Amino acid sequence: MKTGALVSMLLLFLFVEGFALGERTPAGCRSSSMGGASVALSDLWSTSNNQAGTAWLQGISAGLYVENRFLLKELMFQQIGIALSMKAGTFGLMVNRFGNNSYNELKAGLSYARKFGTHFSVGVQMNYLRIYVMDDYGTKNLFSCEIGLMYKTDQHLTIGVQLLNPIPVKITTQPAEQLPVVICVGLSYQFSDAFMATIEAEKGLEHKLQFRAGAEYRFTKCFYSRLGIATAPMSFSFGFGLAFGKIKVDMASEYHQELGFSPSVSFVYSTSK
Repeated sequence: MKTGALVSMLLLFLFVEGFALGERTPAGCRSSSMGGASVALSDLWSTSNNQAGTAWLQGISAGLYVENRFLLKELMFQQIGIALSMKAGTFGLMVNRFGNNSYNELKAGLSYARKFGTHFSVGVQMNYLRIYVMDDYGTKNLFSCEIGLMYKTDQHLTIGVQLLNPIPVKITTQPAEQLPVVICVGLSYQFSDAFMATIEAEKGLEHKLQFRAGAEYRFTKCFYSRLGIATAPMSFSFGFGLAFGKIKVDMASEYHQELGFSPSVSFVYSTSK
């Protein structure tokens, strides 16, 4: 196997548990700048972070998210998202890719979310997963699903839950390996029109319990700043957002004490106000 593939796989195994096939990978710079906390947020990137969150969107939204993990080209992550809100509910599409030409993972998902009353929403998503390793390893194609729940008690408190891969899906038989079952539970609280904080806990059956927390402060109608922290592994993050009418531009960076920075940028266009 070529050196590039060996380097990519070694980095994946040692440092990038969050990007393993079938794991939960929060998308969008809003989430990235707040430690990855995302399950109790409602925006376009809920197409990945909690499909139930898309039920609260209006109109059409589309966006692009790019992250360069630890400033290594082998660890590039890109995602596009589209959400269409209709009277019958919200339909979503997300496609992401991680890796390089030697090793890469592709995920594509179609989701549907709907509100039930004024406080509760449910979202479901069907996924196509593909993992590619060069030379003799080839390509593996899989299908999985995700379920999201969101409850808004009032205009301030939101509770979110996301369950990934509830139905066992085998990756390999020798040795036996399957997609991980992952659950994430969190809440966000809007203290004022300008300040919001969020916290969540995530647990996979074979992984340590991970906590994420972040805060967002709106200085003006168009400018936001954000801070966050995450455990397992410990990392810190920060970022800001700019709103220009129907276009939002967000930038963020996560800092790992040993591996360095992971900058990211996202662009979102929405027809709603």
